[in-house]
Amino acid sequence: MHVAHLSINMNKHFDAIVLGLGANGSSALYHLSKTNYNVCGIDRFTPPHVFGSSHGQSRIIRQAYHESPMYVPLVKEAYNLWHELEQLSGEQLLLQTGGLILGMEDGTVIRGARLSAETYGVPYEYLDSNGIKQRFPALKPRKETVAVVEKEAGILFPEKCIHTNLKLAANNGATLQYNEVVKAIIPDSDKVEMITDKGRYYTAKLIVTAGAWLNDLMPDLHLPLSVKRQVLFWFKNTNQHTQTYLLPDHLPIFIWEYAKERMVYGFPDLGDGLKIAPHHEGQSTHPDVLTKDVSDEEVNNMKTIAEQYFDIKAVFHYSDVCMYTNTPDEHFIIDYHPEYKNIVIGSPCSGHGFKFSSLTGKMLADMAIGVPLHFDIRPFRVNRFFEEQV
Repeated sequence: MHVAHLSINMNKHFDAIVLGLGANGSSALYHLSKTNYNVCGIDRFTPPHVFGSSHGQSRIIRQAYHESPMYVPLVKEAYNLWHELEQLSGEQLLLQTGGLILGMEDGTVIRGARLSAETYGVPYEYLDSNGIKQRFPALKPRKETVAVVEKEAGILFPEKCIHTNLKLAANNGATLQYNEVVKAIIPDSDKVEMITDKGRYYTAKLIVTAGAWLNDLMPDLHLPLSVKRQVLFWFKNTNQHTQTYLLPDHLPIFIWEYAKERMVYGFPDLGDGLKIAPHHEGQSTHPDVLTKDVSDEEVNNMKTIAEQYFDIKAVFHYSDVCMYTNTPDEHFIIDYHPEYKNIVIGSPCSGHGFKFSSLTGKMLADMAIGVPLHFDIRPFRVNRFFEEQV
């Protein structure tokens, strides 16, 4: 991949700049690069990297969306765009494994998954605990556990997705600026000036997809974002009788509400063991001081959960740490800056955004260049947080 580097103190003018090249920024830059715009992407690290929210080898994609039915049309289109990106690049970015949503019949996750599936005609099966155990022998469901089984769900490979977006963008002529820290954003109605530790940039349009650094870069918006540390765990199974049950042919991706509003999610064994992680249970942090060390207590707590709900003998293999950037309602931010319509803010976040990034990146690019959207983004507007306070 060609990465252009501007000399220090050089001024550079672009039609559009994308700030932050993770899931959504890399996608936005790719879609911008297909236009006749002179475009640039800037990142404080070298993406794909391990300092944000878009690493860890795997992300879930699914349609029986327990968070809200409003996401189902979005994710259906995201699937189309992922497949399109695969065909164009020749890379496998998505592995279909099916999906397993587990919990109590009246629990948030089961009710939400069924509502979304039934609202938009997503095919699914409904299993009781006996059916779960029979179909998925790796699992140890309680008697009251039920499941929604979705055929089309699967795994996205996040690092490969980001790399593919950036490679195609560079091939299309986009300028990529890595290891460059933005110090100030100076907006105006017809242009935006950015000062970095390497120079100045001027652009007609700016897309900000900076994830956990969004509040630092746009403090004037006073967005109610919280950043949470999230630990991912991989466990090898030394129970030889059940090892094959963890493979993708036998175990789909899973989300398990094992107690009221307490969830783990995870993936079959892709070679490094069972991947499993808590959902929305991390400590508050700032991305510049994120603790990457994982304690023995954290490992042992997750090992206990893994062995309680899976028929395995779990041996800790390794861990990783990423971040959730959360809004209070856990819905996305996709909007123009309230004062400057030449700045687009993208934070499809709260721990469930990666799967959408093939689409949300395109939407951000379309917003920047004035292409009408085919989806209602009013639920994702910035002002909703402040309207609720009035």
